[in-house]
Amino acid sequence: VITSRVLEFCERPSAAADDRVLASVMFTDIVGSTEQLGAGGDQHWSRRLDSHDEIVDRLVSKYGGRRVNHTGDGVFAIFDVPSKAARCALELVPTLAGYGLRIRTGLHVGECEKRGNEWAGLAVHTGARICAMAGPAEILCTRTLYDLSAGSGLTFESLGPRQLKGLPTAVDVYRVIAR
Repeated sequence: VITSRVLEFCERPSAAADDRVLASVMFTDIVGSTEQLGAGGDQHWSRRLDSHDEIVDRLVSKYGGRRVNHTGDGVFAIFDVPSKAARCALELVPTLAGYGLRIRTGLHVGECEKRGNEWAGLAVHTGARICAMAGPAEILCTRTLYDLSAGSGLTFESLGPRQLKGLPTAVDVYRVIAR
């Protein structure tokens, strides 16, 4: 016999399902950060990171996003609109390069789970993996972001399917190109 309490528990929606949102994720990573830290020392690197953070926060906000977290030598930010995440990255790369900070960037769109002050889920991991495969000054994204940016005027170059660490299937990867 199933009690009414068991039925009530089974019919209640999961809290995790309520904390999921569709978001565009952007990960950046400063290329050669350890070498720069070693060459200039902690204080010099701290000042460079302060400049980096100021620029990133300004541009992420300009494009309607928000920085969620530092990743050591980069950031994790989320945006409501995929093309705004890409446009932010397109402005970040040359702006930071003007300060001697080369970055790599990865973009993806998917459902993200809010866990307290943190974000989790496959979309977050996919964005981080895409960033890790980017080269200096390169902005890579998944087909999902590419498809959802149709009509935005952005330019992309297909790099084909790539196997990302830990993911069961290959992901179509694109390079976001500045005009």
